[in-house]
Amino acid sequence: MLENESEISIYVPHALAGFVDIIVQHQSQIPSHFRALPNSKVEIMFLLEGSEFDHFYIDSDKSGFLPNDSDQYVMAFSSQTQPVDAKFKRLNAMLAVMNPIAAMAILGVPAWEAKDIHFEPTTLDNLNGIQDSLNTLTTFQQRARCLENYLLQRLAALGGYNRALEKIRNLQTLYSDPHSAFNETQLSFDHIFYSTSHFNRICKDWLGVTYREYELHKRFRHAMYAISHKNQSLSEIAFDLGFYDQAHFTRTFKRFAGMTPKEYQNSHKGVIPEFVMIE
Repeated sequence: MLENESEISIYVPHALAGFVDIIVQHQSQIPSHFRALPNSKVEIMFLLEGSEFDHFYIDSDKSGFLPNDSDQYVMAFSSQTQPVDAKFKRLNAMLAVMNPIAAMAILGVPAWEAKDIHFEPTTLDNLNGIQDSLNTLTTFQQRARCLENYLLQRLAALGGYNRALEKIRNLQTLYSDPHSAFNETQLSFDHIFYSTSHFNRICKDWLGVTYREYELHKRFRHAMYAISHKNQSLSEIAFDLGFYDQAHFTRTFKRFAGMTPKEYQNSHKGVIPEFVMIE
């Protein structure tokens, strides 16, 4: 990568379908400050050689350490209802962007424990070895497959694969971009055999929130992509996505994004629609 360049490489780990949407490497020599709108995913980020953050937080009252403070330069985070605020001087990071069921199935913690915070994933083993491999492998494809294999081993070791799959009714594509391989999925949980209260407890463990909150968030994500990619008015988007009225659409969008649909429409966006550039 040349000086003053920013590059994102994306790999879709089909062996982890339903658990991991994409594995990404983001490299940038350009200092940036951005807000990443909530994606309701669980993410693991390895900071490779050359990274330097000024700050990174979702809820600054809950977790305040910088990724730079970690001896292993790795962290996990889940932006469910609040945006990520991140500022870096340089970035070279590998990320696994996972559905929230991966908190239980791969990290071994309930998804609600990871909600709207970033933390050091102490439940993961051999992080130093993975970090060394990601720093020494020469191509993105090699690094992505290394991380994919590691996550597959974690999934097998915890025995969470079948426990997770038995909860899922189906897996749907929320958004995909064939040109960049960017892919975002959403889960449908089967609640036919559960009482409402028990189903909500299951959802909080595996999704981090109630099922109603999870579906509302996915409607917000549909709206975000529609504003970015479709030539429609905001009122048309609100109608198509089943919001009661424009006011309901605005309240819901602002609840997750911290800004109105109009403010988002007029914002300076980064390389993917959820990145809103601040500086």
